[in-house]
Formats: sequence, C-alpha cells, structure tokens
Amino acid sequence: MTRRPGDHVDELISASLSGDLTELERRELNEHLAGCASCRETLAAFSEERRLVSGLRTVALPRQLGARVMAGVESRSLSTARWWQRRGSLVAIGAPLATVTAGILAVVILGNLHFGPIGQTGSPNPSASVAPSSSGSEAASPSGAPTPAPVLALGPGQLGYLSLNGASFEALRLTLVNDANGASVSAGTASGPPIAAALSPDGSWLAYITQKGETGANEVSALHLADGKVVALGCSMAAPFTDRLAWSPDGRYLAYTLVGIDLGPSAGCQVSTGGTDVWLFDARSDSPARFTTAGNAFAADFAPDTSGGEPRLWVSFAMGTPQSALLGITPDATRDEQTFDQQPGVFLPLFSPDGNRALFWRGTMVSDGTSWQFSQGGMAQLSGDFRSAGPVSPWLGEPLFSDLVPVGGEAFASGSFVWGADSDLVAFWNGAWTGAPQSPDGTYPSQRDIYVGRISSGLLSSTSGLGLAPADEERVVDVILTPDGTGAVVTIGQASFGIGDPPSALLEYVPLAGGPTRQIGAGADPPPWNGPAVFGP
Repeated sequence: MTRRPGDHVDELISASLSGDLTELERRELNEHLAGCASCRETLAAFSEERRLVSGLRTVALPRQLGARVMAGVESRSLSTARWWQRRGSLVAIGAPLATVTAGILAVVILGNLHFGPIGQTGSPNPSASVAPSSSGSEAASPSGAPTPAPVLALGPGQLGYLSLNGASFEALRLTLVNDANGASVSAGTASGPPIAAALSPDGSWLAYITQKGETGANEVSALHLADGKVVALGCSMAAPFTDRLAWSPDGRYLAYTLVGIDLGPSAGCQVSTGGTDVWLFDARSDSPARFTTAGNAFAADFAPDTSGGEPRLWVSFAMGTPQSALLGITPDATRDEQTFDQQPGVFLPLFSPDGNRALFWRGTMVSDGTSWQFSQGGMAQLSGDFRSAGPVSPWLGEPLFSDLVPVGGEAFASGSFVWGADSDLVAFWNGAWTGAPQSPDGTYPSQRDIYVGRISSGLLSSTSGLGLAPADEERVVDVILTPDGTGAVVTIGQASFGIGDPPSALLEYVPLAGGPTRQIGAGADPPPWNGPAVFGP
C-alpha cells in the first residue's frame, strides 16, 4: 500500500493487536511508529487498556447491560466517532472491544475494585547508575517478611531457556528455566516476548532482549541468577544488527546496542539521544552507561585476547563502507589512547570460541534515517586464521556461502550467525536475500531456513539447510548450537490469534544428522513463549 507523508497506519495498528500482520507489514509498522508520536499514543492507549484489564477481578455485570451499551453505540454518528470506535475496525476483531470497555466501565460504576498486577511499567532511562529492580528477587512469606528467591545455576552444558507465560489480558511472567532439573528463577514481568539471550562466561548473569509490546521497541535487561535481581539496561528501536549481546571474557562487562526512540514519558524507557550507539553494563556495580557517541556505532564482540589487562571491545561503525575498531574500555583513557586496531570493510565481527577466526559482514550499507542494513554486496564472511603470520590479512576473508554470487550487487540486507563450541560448526539464519533465487526451484537462499555447516568441510551451501520449514505464519527467532555439535536449538515464534492473546513460541531441538525434532518445555496447550535458550558455561 502506498502511503503519503503524514499518513497514519490505523489499520496496521488494528491488525497488530489481532495478530494479523505479515512480516512485511510488521516492519512497516515498526518503522512508522519510530517517527510518529500520534500512532505511538494510539497504540499505547490500547496497551494501557490491556494492562488495566489484566489487573481487574471478575464482577457480575448488570442484566441487560450489553443491550444498553450496543444501543448507545448504534445511536452514535459514525462520522464523529474516532477510528477505533467505528464498525469494521478494531471492534470487529475477535471479541468486540466495546464489550471489554463496557465491562471495565461497569466495574468502575459498581465499585468492588481490586487492582492486581497490571504488567511492567517500563525501565528507567539508562544512566551511569541505575538502582537494581527487585522484580523477581523477593516474594512475601506468610509472616510478611521477604524470602529470597531460589538460586538457579546452569552447570556445564546444561540447557536453560526463557519462558514467557500469561493468560489473555494478564500480565506476562518471565522466568528462566533449567531444562535439566526444572529449577527456575523469576525475571518479573515483560510486555513482549524475549528475542535474544546471552549467559555471562561465569554463569552468574543472563542478558536478554524483550519486545516492548507492539511499539516497535525492544528492552534490554540483565538477570542475576543468584538472587533473581533484574537490572533494566535501556530501550531501543527494533532494527537489524541490534540483537548482539556481547560479554567480556571475564564476565564483568556486557556490550549492547541501543537505537534512540522516544515512546513518551509514560513508557519509562526513552533513550536520551537519537542515533545508534554502544552501551556497557558493569556487572560489578550493576550500572549501565553509554560507551560511544558516534550515532552509528554497534556493539560487535570482545577481543578473545585479554593479555593486555582490561577487556577490549570491537565496535562497528555503519556507513557506506563500514569499519570496525578495537577499543579499550578503561574509563580514564582518551579515545585515541583506547584505539588498538581499525579494520575498514569489516562489520560486526563475532569471534570463534578459540579466538582463532571470526565471522563478520562485508558490503555497502545504507540508512533509512533510523536503521542500517546492506544495500549492495552484503555477505557474511569468514576470516582467515589470526595465528597466521603470512602477508595476507586474515580480515580479507571469504564468503560464508560457497555457492552464492551477488549478481548486480544484490545479496543479503541482513541476517544472523553463530559459532558452535568447537569453533568449526557455524549456523546462519534470517538472511534477507535481495537478489534473484539461486536454485532451480527458486527456494535458495531462504529467509525461512537455517543453514548449518563446518568451516573445515566447505562452508555453507544450498545443501546446508536444516529443512525445518516453519509455516508461513511462523518465524525463526533465535538459533544456538549444542556444545557437542550434534544439534541446534531453535526458537520458532508462532502467530498470535487475537487481541490480548499472549505470545507463543516453540523451542525445538533439531538433530543435525537428521531425524525427528524434539520440543523443549512442551506440555502446555496453547504453548507459552519458550526461548531463546542458552547453555551453561
């Protein structure tokens, strides 16, 4: 649909509440919300209504109330009604919103109110010092005194996963579950599903990103596994390449990316500046702070070598020809003193567990004013071995896919990749290919498939697809590889079926050698949102 400047997206907001958006429409909505305060306020109004409904107890309604309300609706002039009050818009999706609103009104008139939990109120604006939230860290005992939350630990190789639970129009409860023994720790409430997670190398903190309702924003948080303390790390516009969560080798620092978005004071999580920049969370002091001020900087990965003392962070700068720089994070050093290495043409490097190689992006980038992606020649690359002393730079790299040719410069606009624990196995997914298909049947490369292979046996190709084949209304959210290299654990987001329905995702174990998949955390119908998953260090 062609929109003129200034047009609003009422029908997309309506469809988002009923779960009827396609991926293309969802991206269009997110991009529009980032720059339109009016539409954000409209969406926030309905999000607030859901929060209010979640906290009200059921009260019997007066007889004939429904008939009286509908009579009042019918008597109103459609020409003066706001868009969400007209027939054929939001009130026609699922259970009519007029009925829900009438129920709220009836409870208010009749009294007998009881306001229970109404969902997350939002995190504070990131600053140099943020008081840790007690969400999930304490529970009231019968005597009234707080009791500590159970300690949760993930042993070596044990699988843990985030699980988001809640009935329709209820606050959504987020927990981290140890799949080996069923132990769990609460992370409080969230307004949307988790889409990324990373466990610190010492196993003491879990960093994760959740969607903030349907606002087009994400929220970054850190959960302390010893006591359930949750620290809010800031909000960001949802954008490509902003889901990287990088821990320093010593587990002290977390690097992440925030894209400035102002959701209004009621959201409680607006970022103070625009643009895209890197933030650091210091786990020793529970404090997040802004690390760069460039406006086009992305957190990539910490350097594997810590022989120099303080950890050093690779930061990538999006531009026509992107570049990456290795920066020290010593607070009292100047930026010139902090720069150890610069690599033009390298974007978002991710180092193998042994530190000998890296996956990264190369190509020409473009910005739509708020987010960045590749416009020409975008291709995931594999570096050479950094232990080599030859004349050729390891950063020269080679394409991760051996059989893809970016004809006319059309290649990947974005995508995600991950290493296996053996530094040989790699996976790639969500590759947004912009060119013509490069297989006779027109299905390769597919954004819906996951490609897994070993760098020691020919990189990735059309034969590397897992063939998991998510349905049209499903999407691959996250992928990790098992420590023994025999399988992948995949988070598959499911379609929403109506207003207020909680999100749902399947967590699937997929054997790489073929055979049946296994659902992790199965048993509930409909299933909650399970995933992403992590493995104990």
